Amino acid sequence: MNGLDEISESVYRAIFLGIVFYFALFAYAQFSGDEIALLATEFVFGVIAIGVGAALYLQADAADRSAVAVTGAVALVLGGALQFAYLFTRTLAFDIASSLAVFVGIGCYIYVVWYAT
Repeated sequence: MNGLDEISESVYRAIFLGIVFYFALFAYAQFSGDEIALLATEFVFGVIAIGVGAALYLQADAADRSAVAVTGAVALVLGGALQFAYLFTRTLAFDIASSLAVFVGIGCYIYVVWYAT
């Protein structure tokens, strides 16, 4: 059995609901121009990235693709941490690095899920 198969349904549900909440909050922030809502979206983005990265790291197994899973987990956690750095410093480099790290992490996650046996 693959490590990703061992993730409970409640974790999948929480991740899904967190992502839906993020996009709903983001849409609200964009349409209303509410600065507090925009700050909240940045915070939620960081929390989701760290949460998904932690779940992926905990579920990485000893299969050949475990290095990809660990790389994805580290990239997601790093992306979340960089998002918090951007949130507190407003340095654009942190925002860009956060997005890139999260894209790498999601790419690794998709690879692991797609090729899981």
